[in-house]
Amino acid sequence: MKIIFFIESLRAGGKERRMIELLHYLKNNTDYKMYVVSTEEEVHYKYFYDLKIPITILKRKWVKKDPSMFVRFYKIAREINPDIIHTWGTMTTFYAVPSKILLRKPLLANLVSDSKKYFQYWSLSNLFFMISCFFANYIIGNSNAGLLAYGINKKRQCLIYNGVRLERFDVTADKDEIRNIIGVKTRFMVIMVASMTKYKDHDLLLDVAKHTYETNKEITFVVVGDGEEYHRIQKRCNEEDIKNTILLGKRDNTENLIYAADIGILCTYGEGISNVIIEYMALGKPVITTDQIGGSRELIEEGKSGYIVESNAEKITFLILKIFADENRRIDLGKRGAEIIRSKFDIRRMGQEYCNLYKHCWHSGKVN
Repeated sequence: MKIIFFIESLRAGGKERRMIELLHYLKNNTDYKMYVVSTEEEVHYKYFYDLKIPITILKRKWVKKDPSMFVRFYKIAREINPDIIHTWGTMTTFYAVPSKILLRKPLLANLVSDSKKYFQYWSLSNLFFMISCFFANYIIGNSNAGLLAYGINKKRQCLIYNGVRLERFDVTADKDEIRNIIGVKTRFMVIMVASMTKYKDHDLLLDVAKHTYETNKEITFVVVGDGEEYHRIQKRCNEEDIKNTILLGKRDNTENLIYAADIGILCTYGEGISNVIIEYMALGKPVITTDQIGGSRELIEEGKSGYIVESNAEKITFLILKIFADENRRIDLGKRGAEIIRSKFDIRRMGQEYCNLYKHCWHSGKVN
């Protein structure tokens, strides 16, 4: 079986991580011939190159929504003649529609990875999304909450939870050494790993840090990630003299950093299934998140592996202090989280579900 994977970039991000994890599984467990097409050259996940999967960079020529992409992707697809076209995101799916029609190939589209539409009904973004949904044979989402929020047709929706390679979390580094390197001098460490965009609530995290400092000065908040909000958040830290927060920017060794922490937190406006929450839990960390509308309820057992709480700094501070006040409780929360990941979010489960979908499309020859 030959599959083209079409994605906008391999920069740090949720869907990018999921696709590369899937490629890793397929490379090691199937004889599929795989090809990757990306619209950007930059690759943040360097281990992608170890897979030795051919990659073609299809850079936009004039504008972000470049109409020449229809023809250029079609030429690549015609030459490869894949059995399946698998796209990741709205624009790549939109660009692949002519190829699906002309080559009569099944089109599988990972279009739902959050739990809230961030575009207006009367907008180009929604138009492109609706066209992509219409032509895709299956629309893949990583949470029930997301598929429901986007109103995906039940006959063509496909729920596949994120999966991770558990060996990534066999960390043997020294926690104290990691903390010393990044400048953590306190007894406790809380970490948030998230891109600094409008979709994450880093302002709330800073509010939590300030509230916590008033009660307990032995807690440091470590923030990992960059993005368009980074300099504004950095400026706020400096202007308000938030002493217990360290901004690390983008880092590649997030598993080591999470391993060194005591609690994982994600202040957000809505998630599908969050990769970073999976990583927190896989590394045995209690989780606190503000994702009340998204897929976190499909991942976190409330009060058993973590907490889903409203976006209120005082309430989040209370939970953090409560967790740190009871070490046995903190350990139990982390253990249960790790058990959930091993049982429900192993890469083998995710990989096999994708393989089943590919085989179904291949054998049925289903095209719209």
